[in-house]
Amino acid sequence: MQAEEEASSSMMDPWSIFLYGMKAPMTREKYRGRLAKFFDFVGLTEGTIEERAKTFTERGKKDPDWVFLSVLRFAQAQKERVVIGQISPATLRNYIKAVKLFCEMNDIVITWKKIIRHLWILPL
Repeated sequence: MQAEEEASSSMMDPWSIFLYGMKAPMTREKYRGRLAKFFDFVGLTEGTIEERAKTFTERGKKDPDWVFLSVLRFAQAQKERVVIGQISPATLRNYIKAVKLFCEMNDIVITWKKIIRHLWILPL
């Protein structure tokens, strides 16, 4: 019984739910790094990636405007890196895809069209 509760509990964990959305181990590893950079950008630097994911999800569900503005600021910062040649447009797209998947898998609602419109990248 306790094993079932622990399994159920871990499936409700935002990080586990995010990982569930990907099949390929390489994708999981790349998205992990990209999401960690996003969490650093928004000021979630303490704790494990799992703890940071939980904190982001809890705050995101309480304050959707904070999530939207955080993602928008992150996207703008990455876009500036594209403009000066530090990263490619494809890398920018991959950063946003990781954040978008995390939000979608954890039911954090964002109007993605508003973010993507100014990034000159293909729809995600």
